[in-house]
Parts: sequence; C-alpha cells; structure tokens
Amino acid sequence: MFKRSVFWIAIWSVSTTLSWGQGLGQQNSNWNEQIQQLSFLDRSSSEYRLGAGDLIEVSVFGVEDFNYDLRIDSLGQIDLPFIGSITAAGLTPTELGQELKSTLDDRLIHNPQVSVFVKEYRSQPVFLLGAVKQPGQYQMIYQLNLIDVLAMAGGLDIERAADYALVRRRGSGTDNEDMNSSRTNGESTELDVVEIDLKELLEGGDLSLNIPIQGGDVIHIPERKMELFYIVGEVSKPGAFEIPPQNDVFVSQAVTWAGGPMKTAKTDKGILVRYDGNGERQEMAVNFSDIIQGKKSDFLVQPNDIIFIPGSTAKSLGYGLLQIIPATLSGSIIWGAIR
Repeated sequence: MFKRSVFWIAIWSVSTTLSWGQGLGQQNSNWNEQIQQLSFLDRSSSEYRLGAGDLIEVSVFGVEDFNYDLRIDSLGQIDLPFIGSITAAGLTPTELGQELKSTLDDRLIHNPQVSVFVKEYRSQPVFLLGAVKQPGQYQMIYQLNLIDVLAMAGGLDIERAADYALVRRRGSGTDNEDMNSSRTNGESTELDVVEIDLKELLEGGDLSLNIPIQGGDVIHIPERKMELFYIVGEVSKPGAFEIPPQNDVFVSQAVTWAGGPMKTAKTDKGILVRYDGNGERQEMAVNFSDIIQGKKSDFLVQPNDIIFIPGSTAKSLGYGLLQIIPATLSGSIIWGAIR
C-alpha cells in the first residue's frame, strides 16, 4: 500500500478567518498602538460648547431656591423663571454662567455666583462606522480629533480596515472648507466628505491629518479590498495569501510564505494558473526549483494567481482541484493536505 495524498477544500464565508500567509495586516499591525499613544495628546483645551438636547443644571451659590435642571430646546434656548428665554447653544458653560450672572445682577441678585453644570451630553453625537472594533454612536464632551474618536471605539479592526478614513460632515461652509484643506489628494466626490490617509497619519506621522471632529460627523472606515493568491500542493502551509496593499510579491516569496516545498514536491513541474483581463484562463508550466535557486528570473504574483506544486503521487488529483477554484474565488478558500 503506497502513501497517498488527499487534498481537501473548505470554503468559508468572507467573514471567517482565512489561512493567511505573511502580509495580512502586517503593514498596519501597529496602528492601534499608535492610535492609543496619540489619542488625546493633541486635544484642544477649549471648553465644551452647549447644544440642543443637553441637560444642564443652573444654580446660584447661597441661594437654595435658585437651582434648576434645564434641557436646551431645539432652538438652542433655555427658559429660566424671572428671566425668560436665553440662548445657550454655542456657549460654553462658563460663558453661559457669565451671561446669567450679568442678567441676574441687573434684575434680581446682587453679584450672584452662577454655576452651570452639564448633567447630560446629548447635542454632539459622533457616528463611527465600518471596520472598527466598536462601531456606534459616541458623545463628544470636549473637543476631539480623529484619532481620539478611533481610540474611543477601541481602535481599528486590523484584518478588515482599509488604509483610509472617510469623514462626512453635514452642512456646508467654513467647516467643510477646513476639512477639505486636510485631504490628502485634493479630490472628493462631495464637498462635505474628506478622505484621510491613515497610513500617512499613523506611520508617516503627519498630524495635520488628525483633523478636529465636530458633533454630527460621520466617520467611516471602509473594508479594504483584499487581493489574494493561492498556493496549493506539496508545500508546508498551503492556503490563501494576501498581496499587501502597495507592495509586490515575487513567486519565490510566495513559496516561502507557504513554508517552502516539502520533500516530496516536484518543484520543477509546477503550474501557474492565471486569468487575463478578459477572464480567460491561462496555465503555464513553471520550474520553481530554478527560480528559487536563482537560475531563472523571478516574477511577480498577480491577484487570483494559483500556484500549484505537485508531489510524487497526487499530481493528477491536485491538478483536477485547480478547476474548482475559479468558481469559489468570491469566498475564502483554504487548502490543506492530509497524509
């Protein structure tokens, strides 16, 4: 009875974890550490500005009857007994206290010591969507920058996150012009959307991209489009591998990522399956042994390439399985070997 290799295929949905080689998330594996280190370091010392929906407590020191919990209405105003309506939105608690002090001093209380305390922050929500650890709505209670909000969400989902962020700001005018001045490529499909290069921000150290965030902003971290190639056959770690963004992978590297050929591998009889721009399947015989030894020129791996290194007994079976892969490229493919 002879030794026989039996290959198996497990097809997972995109959301499951692939059998990755080098390159997956390694180009941004330290980004979350950078986010935690940089968060709140550049925080503005400016005080929180009140807005519609906030609940505030207004009191006067030494006057027990003058203590009120007030919700700022949709017009940005509060209504105080004996005083009437006063605009609170856009003011800091200190500024509102000074205004109330001036009004009370003129009408009711001599030299009042007015205190304004925010009991509920409701006016400045920030929405964080996409490939972050904890997407959702967050309330701003002081001035935040982009990195601060990412830190509040626990950082990026490294395996899914693209290398850029989209910040959408409602309205138009000065605020959007400020955002547009921070964009990396000067291009935007809409005036109220800016693209931030996270790689330049977190690796390049360009803190000008750490833009101030305003209430109502929507921050979206898109999922990156993964470009995969596949190595199957007589290698130590067959599987699906990612081509790192903005990087090249040579076939010699690809074989190394798969753990290298096994003793039973016939590296001089390899096969490369590739699809051209029209989707036509091409198959090429490749002598991987000569490439690894430097006798023949190395070449770049392209997305969806299938590299097959046969063994002594499983060539026909492995080659037959190559016909299955094109129909399943939309999912995650894991190849292994059972001996």
